[in-house]
Amino acid sequence: MNEKYIPDPFLTTLGLAHRAGKIIMGWDRIEEYSGHIVFNIVASDAAERVVRNAQKRAETICIEYSMDALGSALGIKRAAVVAVTDDGFAELLKKKLQNNRS
Repeated sequence: MNEKYIPDPFLTTLGLAHRAGKIIMGWDRIEEYSGHIVFNIVASDAAERVVRNAQKRAETICIEYSMDALGSALGIKRAAVVAVTDDGFAELLKKKLQNNRS
């Protein structure tokens, strides 16, 4: 069977934001970051502690993607939480999520 790969718009945009240097990956790095965080993105299978910590730092969006899917979009094995530091990418990512949910 020859299936055609259809890229996910949200994950593609997240990968682009990462390559542009507008994403912080991992709770330890987020906690140490002293700059502006627009919002955090938390994977669906992240630990409850990660969700609580992320919510204390900035607006937090829990997504329907696993840590494996989130990590794959960022070129790593797994990612439980990432922070978006750019307003433009944040707005674009939110739009992509809304389009996925409609």
